[in-house]
Amino acid sequence: MKINSSARAVRLIILRYLVSSWMTRRTRTRGAIGVFLPMLGVAVGVAAFVVVLSIMAGFVRNLEDRLLAVDSHVEVVVKDSFGFIPEEASLLKEIREAHAGIVAVSPFQRGDAILQSSARPSTVVLWGIDPVSARLSSQLESKTRNKNLQILTREISPENVQPSEKFPAVFVGNQILFHVNAELGDRLTLVSVTSEEGPAGLAPRQFPVVAADELRTGNPAFDSKLVVASLDFVNHFFGTEGFWAGVQVRVRDPLDLDNVVKALNKKLEPRKLRAKPWTEANQAFVRALRLERWAMKFVMFVVILVACFSITITLVLAVRRKAREMAILRALGLRRKDLGLIFLLHGIGIGLVGVLVGLALSFGILELVKGNFLAFLTGAYSDKPLPVLVNWFDVGFVSIGSVVLAAVASVWPAFEVMRIDVVETISDRGGFA
Repeated sequence: MKINSSARAVRLIILRYLVSSWMTRRTRTRGAIGVFLPMLGVAVGVAAFVVVLSIMAGFVRNLEDRLLAVDSHVEVVVKDSFGFIPEEASLLKEIREAHAGIVAVSPFQRGDAILQSSARPSTVVLWGIDPVSARLSSQLESKTRNKNLQILTREISPENVQPSEKFPAVFVGNQILFHVNAELGDRLTLVSVTSEEGPAGLAPRQFPVVAADELRTGNPAFDSKLVVASLDFVNHFFGTEGFWAGVQVRVRDPLDLDNVVKALNKKLEPRKLRAKPWTEANQAFVRALRLERWAMKFVMFVVILVACFSITITLVLAVRRKAREMAILRALGLRRKDLGLIFLLHGIGIGLVGVLVGLALSFGILELVKGNFLAFLTGAYSDKPLPVLVNWFDVGFVSIGSVVLAAVASVWPAFEVMRIDVVETISDRGGFA
């Protein structure tokens, strides 16, 4: 019965310190300092943490989409990077089963060629894919106008030549179409960069094709150079039937490839093949992104830490100011640990309310940023709204971490109030009076 009464008294006192001080005109200023300012500090720190990291994550995802619009997360290629891989279905199964993080695999062929229109030629990279498996191993389908890779398996009639027979369909980068002054549906000619013996001597291979769709990846390296066709057609064009240039591998986490690459290299070593992650050609870029992300986390953590220091200072001052009240409560029967619990829960309450306010504020800011174009950010990013990607692990981490820091910040004031000497404080002969 005594324990229940003590707990009820502690709850009532905490409620008074957190709420009732706002309803009394005389103590309104002290209440603002003791509750509102530390809570606002935590809220601002949490909001800044969530907003900055969400925009940073969206920016990284946007860059990742552009860099990996066509390229895969990992490519399986010949170990010395020269030569072709014999076409073998069992190899695809072996790669798929090498690691649980592998999502999809797809063979490909590629090489240099010249795309000729009636106006002018353009040097391009001809990429051959399997339209079925490439839907899962790359984002290529989402970067086309019609969103349908199956068009590559067809032969269609060009619109700029009538009447005409049907020719293989290809996807062409939008900047290539602009450069060669062609449009979708036009008949184009693929010309090989090497010559072969023919009836009239040495001459390059030439194949008529139709621009069935355009690529818009957002990456100039692809939009100005890439022509995509079916794997069978590209092998026939290069004379590499029965071989692949490599195998595309898609994984769940493209920023964490170490374990996947190790597993693949161990599995493919007997075949003289190796796994080539996309980060291999972008090591400096990936390291800079990781360093920047950790630096932002550290700065935001320091902001929250400083806000929690204000909780400590505010509660210590409250202990000094309310020393006589605490001594009277001790004289009325409250235990030392009850007084300590009052200030400990006081600090945790401030931290918890600050986290909730900060999360509400951050989600409101993110909705504003995500749905609206902010003109003053045009020069810093683009003419579109900033990309936003909320990482719920980071949100949970900062929320729980802020409450824990608020609890830690309340430990010193809790010990201070437990050290109050009842007799000396009430009699004004010492203590904190």
